[in-house]
Amino acid sequence: MAGEGEVDKVTPMFWGLFSVGGFVVAFLLPVLIVMNNLAYAFWLVGPEKVVYAGELAFASFWLSRIFLVVVIGGCLFHGMHRLKYILYDLGAVKVKKVLEPVVYGIAAAGTVAAVFLAFSI
Repeated sequence: MAGEGEVDKVTPMFWGLFSVGGFVVAFLLPVLIVMNNLAYAFWLVGPEKVVYAGELAFASFWLSRIFLVVVIGGCLFHGMHRLKYILYDLGAVKVKKVLEPVVYGIAAAGTVAAVFLAFSI
């Protein structure tokens, strides 16, 4: 928290990550769910287009890997930011200095794990 006369440079960055995560959750996550889980079930894709080459065949292309990392990382940062403010509303403002590194640390660790897993396939 910036004192009087100081400019807070960190909080806008987290609000930006929250915004990007909201975009990912609203626009890209439904596309991922439809294309991976629902397209064949609702006959949007014919059986000749469905090729099972392993569970993670989708991630064999580098652009698909980046897409997965953006979706997972965006969802994590959006969710953790929202969770932080829910906890503030429930009275956890007193532990703000502990809560912020924990929630953003979880989001960052999950994003790093997503990068590691996506590019080690």
